[in-house]
Amino acid sequence: MSVQDIINWFGNNPNLILGYFAVIIVLSLLGLAVVNQRNFKPPINYFYGMLVYAATIPGLLALIILLYSFFFLKINLLQVDVLAYFVPVISMFIALFIINKTVPMPRIPGFDKLSGLFIIVAITFVITYIAQRMFFGVFFVGKFQYLIIFFLALLLILRIAWRKITK
Repeated sequence: MSVQDIINWFGNNPNLILGYFAVIIVLSLLGLAVVNQRNFKPPINYFYGMLVYAATIPGLLALIILLYSFFFLKINLLQVDVLAYFVPVISMFIALFIINKTVPMPRIPGFDKLSGLFIIVAITFVITYIAQRMFFGVFFVGKFQYLIIFFLALLLILRIAWRKITK
């Protein structure tokens, strides 16, 4: 099974994607009506942490796949499946916007780790894209596996560097 097969499976099962993100947005809206700064204590803050991660991880993965498809594969974005590529990203931004209206993001447990992950993935993606555009070696021609290995190695190096910077 390839990544494209997984994307096609999600595209063929739209109720799963729409239901998942509808529940996240409804829970965010419910929290907007019920939660305020004074009652944002355990277990509500941990629930919000889970809600942020539930919205962000699929959204970040979909964003990476979307950017990879656009920049590396040169796929026409008008021909991709809207549910598999765009719904996770859009619902992630909507859920994070609603949650941020309820409580400031730094008060949510684990959000600092998530924002650090966003920064590291973005920097790694930009460096990988620049290296690929510069024709960085012959081994990138047609070998997706080598590009993924380079991306993961760069991610590991940036993570180690980030830890040394923030100590």
